[in-house]
Amino acid sequence: MPLNKLVYSQTFKAAVSTVFFISILFSYNSSAQSFWFGVKGGGAMNLQNWGNGTTFSTNRDPLFSLNSDIFIESYDHDKKGSLYSSLGIHTRGSSLKFFNIGNVFQGNQSFKFHNVALELGAKKSLKWDNEFNPYFSLGIRFEYTVGTNLDDYLSFGTFYYPHNDFVRKFNYGVSAGGGFEMLLSDLVGIFAEFSIHPDLSIQYEQPPLIGVTEPFTGNTVNIGLQQVRNVSIEFKIGIRLLRKVEYSD
Repeated sequence: MPLNKLVYSQTFKAAVSTVFFISILFSYNSSAQSFWFGVKGGGAMNLQNWGNGTTFSTNRDPLFSLNSDIFIESYDHDKKGSLYSSLGIHTRGSSLKFFNIGNVFQGNQSFKFHNVALELGAKKSLKWDNEFNPYFSLGIRFEYTVGTNLDDYLSFGTFYYPHNDFVRKFNYGVSAGGGFEMLLSDLVGIFAEFSIHPDLSIQYEQPPLIGVTEPFTGNTVNIGLQQVRNVSIEFKIGIRLLRKVEYSD
């Protein structure tokens, strides 16, 4: 099996196991608690701030990706609020467009960080009607980088491009979002949501480098401290299923 497929296979198995474990914690007595669970997926616009921690470069363009999660959410019958957890694979990163001397677009280079993201938070549904309701959420994230595409640039033989030696694999941040959910039946619902995910930690940190070969002209340049933080804006749709417990005498 190719290495990248093996990594994703192992990551998926770990994700399922982790969410199953979290579901046990969430419903501390599964025989006495109802909860929602399901999947969601969609697109993301990923941005990165490249700079020295004080000033930031603006020469990075968005990277667009597809992300997916599995999740579990406590049952919120009275619309007082619920708790949720989700786990998924999210691609963070940015891209770099380059032009020739005549300012003609020549191509695009992307820098991808494949992260497993665990999100824990609270969700509040607004009382609108019984079947179609808006909601908002706020949470914290913990991410681990399982792979990047930075080795694709090793052939240039220069540290002008990001290098895996400077990747920080453990990251954390906050998440905020909102959307609409609709019931299809008592046990099945669908939803659509927008969310923003800024990191508080640094995904990539490269010390100052002197005399680095610039690949487009062959000139040598000095590169200052590079500290990179991720920001992602996501749109997702999903389906959720209710594991409902009813009591009878």
